[in-house]
Amino acid sequence: MTFGSLPRLALVSLPLLLAACDRAGDEAAERLPDQAPLEETTPVPTPSVSETPNAQLAKTMPSAMHGDWHKDDLGRAPTAQDCDPRLRGTIDWDRLMTVREEGYSYFETGGRIMEVHARTDHTIDATFDTTYAETPTSERRDFALEGGGTLAVNADKGGGGMDVTRYIRCPE
Repeated sequence: MTFGSLPRLALVSLPLLLAACDRAGDEAAERLPDQAPLEETTPVPTPSVSETPNAQLAKTMPSAMHGDWHKDDLGRAPTAQDCDPRLRGTIDWDRLMTVREEGYSYFETGGRIMEVHARTDHTIDATFDTTYAETPTSERRDFALEGGGTLAVNADKGGGGMDVTRYIRCPE
């Protein structure tokens, strides 16, 4: 086949292709309403990266958790004074936690998200960089908003043990 014969081949093939398409359209139109439709031969679209099960999870804390939290050990909801340790000296520094987009801060420590294992709008299971005083460390924790407005923080203590601490949101 030479280059010069390509246009002629296309002209000869075109009516055959059009007739085949027209016949397939007539077949689909002639099917009765109770008959199954003809199978589509069009390719199924490939899901986007965000729709695939292995898509990278967002490396952010769920926005519903952002803010200041007080350890649930008061027997009541915390007041603005409970949540501002500067008003009472250092009494509550070790009972307060702040959750931000990139992680959390707690007393003299905290954690920046390194890897997210599971995440929803109200939970996150992640490994956090908890390096303090130039000693590289990391901890796996999961945060979950619970009914009643509490935030449960589960720290993996190894060997299957979990240390659960509950917090109540501070007033704004």
